[in-house]
Amino acid sequence: MGGMGERVTILSQEGYPNPEGAAGPCDAPLPDFAAIPFYEPPAFHVQPSQRGAGGVPALSQATDKIPTGVVGLDVRLGGGIPRGHIVLVAGPPGSLKSSFVYRILFNEARERAASGLYLSMEQSRASLVAQMTSLGMDPGHAKGVHIIDVRALRREIEEVREQPRWLLGLRRQLARYKEEMGCDLICLDSLDALYALAPFESPRNEIFQFFEELRDLNATTFLISEMPRDATRFAHFGVEEFLSDTIIHLRMREVDVGMSTSVRRYIGVVKMRGVEHDLDYYPLLVEHGTFEIVSE
Repeated sequence: MGGMGERVTILSQEGYPNPEGAAGPCDAPLPDFAAIPFYEPPAFHVQPSQRGAGGVPALSQATDKIPTGVVGLDVRLGGGIPRGHIVLVAGPPGSLKSSFVYRILFNEARERAASGLYLSMEQSRASLVAQMTSLGMDPGHAKGVHIIDVRALRREIEEVREQPRWLLGLRRQLARYKEEMGCDLICLDSLDALYALAPFESPRNEIFQFFEELRDLNATTFLISEMPRDATRFAHFGVEEFLSDTIIHLRMREVDVGMSTSVRRYIGVVKMRGVEHDLDYYPLLVEHGTFEIVSE
């Protein structure tokens, strides 16, 4: 696949003053996101009439919704997820959180020439590409989706005694990616991996600031949250639920079938600001690359 393993320089993290203006933890270095190797499919071409200001592909103005691509779900949401929302996607391991979000970026890139940024904090680029390809989403066929392998950077600096300021570095680099690449959609996979790297002194205030800066990007942002099966919170601190515009819950349940027990996936929209929607959970089927709910 074209671009695999290349290093792409966006902008350097150097040259920023200490935001707090004092010595101490804030003097820790910023992670050098600009040096992360990432998967970038070959350059895609859009007709001039499809481009907006600055040469960035312009999304269709006919709809303000982003389809989830799940058959039967979008009609219940009036077309999909409102553009510009911060979307919390929560669920346990194996519930297809990453695949669900990547599918949205993949379809938007193919059908609407959107630009998407997928930041993988723990899963390697090669593993993610193989996973999505197995579900019929070959990244080489969605040339507007860029996979940033943050795991590679984590491995490089894990032995560094003075840990960098991940949250601040991520916020600044996302703004640069937005400026340089015109990202319409952003996925952070996952919040839990980011939290492990960025201990908080005041979680509620710092997460609020993080969400506000995500909103300033004027992109639709998907935040993936690891959620144990028996948990009642959709994210680690709980405040994320109030700050998010949309919450999509992917859950798994054990169902007795004869002499055996089957584990089935369900999907529900817990919250979606500005949209009338039901709160039902529907069985989620994935067959031959098609995502579909069973509603009857």
